[in-house]
Amino acid sequence: MASSEAYRQEQRRPGQATAAAAKPSSSSSSHGHGHGRDDDDAPSGDRSSTAAEMAAGRSTLGPREPLSSLIDEFRYNLKFADKVRHLEQRGYVGWRRVLGDGNCYYRSVAFGLLEQIAALPSCPERRRFAAGLLQSLAPPSEKEEEVHYHHLLLQRIQRLAAGASWEEPPRNGRDLTGLGLLYQSLHDPKSHAGLDLALVRSLRRTAANYILQRQHEETAPGSGISFADVCMCSDYASVQDFCDRVVLPLGRDAETLCQQALPAALGIRVRIAFLDRESAQEANYQDFGCAATQPTQEEGQSGGWAPPTVHVQLRPGHYDLLYFNQAKCPFGEDVGPQTPRGQANTGPRFPTLGAEDHSEYELMKPPP
Repeated sequence: MASSEAYRQEQRRPGQATAAAAKPSSSSSSHGHGHGRDDDDAPSGDRSSTAAEMAAGRSTLGPREPLSSLIDEFRYNLKFADKVRHLEQRGYVGWRRVLGDGNCYYRSVAFGLLEQIAALPSCPERRRFAAGLLQSLAPPSEKEEEVHYHHLLLQRIQRLAAGASWEEPPRNGRDLTGLGLLYQSLHDPKSHAGLDLALVRSLRRTAANYILQRQHEETAPGSGISFADVCMCSDYASVQDFCDRVVLPLGRDAETLCQQALPAALGIRVRIAFLDRESAQEANYQDFGCAATQPTQEEGQSGGWAPPTVHVQLRPGHYDLLYFNQAKCPFGEDVGPQTPRGQANTGPRFPTLGAEDHSEYELMKPPP
């Protein structure tokens, strides 16, 4: 798991703060932020303490950081630094630490999506994306505490759909933007642990339901491999057994079908930048989930829409959020970077069923 000693110590020396970066002056216009403190207004000296807090489980999310701090953190791993510089060349501008407790994929996708919804002004797209999330989230179990926090979660998403902030601003005089309120609400496990876990639990159930309902369907058009085939070839007794052991338990890392099922079930797209393949000179990318729809003749140029795209990076056993330059490529367009060999696949990744799948991440081309 990402909270292991290997993740905390990999290629970095303790006690050294990462480089500071000024908050971009264009963030308000490109992300729809208002005036006031935002979620990434963390003093530069706090960056090393943020990493320590997350390693100790005292924070679920860190502030946005420039990619230079990721290079600095792994500066003794030259291959990794080269891959991060490749991200910068492709248009990525920042990243966000996500707690490595085995729920990092679900938490990254959830916060990345909520962040994009909260950054939009009150408009049809914001209502569409928030309503789609509300419709997609699986209900909780019958445990009273889970029901309570799931209800609080739905209330906050409903506020976003109505054009309001994630929650009411605090009365302590702090001037927070809508994104700042979202970050403050979800980054502290002491005050909002129930809300954070309600979000993770619901997304795990959502992914499991998607896999179970489509267990006999192909994982990708033309692949000839069903969800059930992948589960059986991975030594699980059934699709239900896979969901019970991999998808539903808190703290279990996302693997194989989870990467594909969650964004597809939410009606969004997730682009994963694979940074853990030592033999690769540059980062590889893979898309999961939905593609943009084209307008019909009846709809004209105003028809069709592009789903939100959440960008994440995958290092050995751990996911963190990535941020693409929205100013150069407005929200709603194809914001994905291009690999040197052409466009990254927009369909689900064809599963490779051998042991090499978790170390090599070889991207298979779709059949002709």
